[in-house]
Amino acid sequence: MKTTLEKAMMLGIGIAAAGKEQIELTVSELVKKGEVGRLEAQALADKLIHRKEEEEHRMETRITERVQEILSEHHLAVLGELEQLKLRVLALEQNKDINN
Repeated sequence: MKTTLEKAMMLGIGIAAAGKEQIELTVSELVKKGEVGRLEAQALADKLIHRKEEEEHRMETRITERVQEILSEHHLAVLGELEQLKLRVLALEQNKDINN
């Protein structure tokens, strides 16, 4: 039975891509096949859902890091920087109007 649990845990990215309902359905199928006991089913589902959430967080973090790297490599401005520049330009224009 442990090998079945290990296989389920090794879904990796598949777990992250699966929804909570899909995980529960898969665990339910394992119960029907007799590969997982009813008592173990909820614990397995909870563990898989937790793993899914961890994988999602890990992927989001990595994607964010990579996007920042690409922006930096290509010297591209992000929205916050553009907003700061807009405010500076407005301040300079107002200063110019006051001095003229």
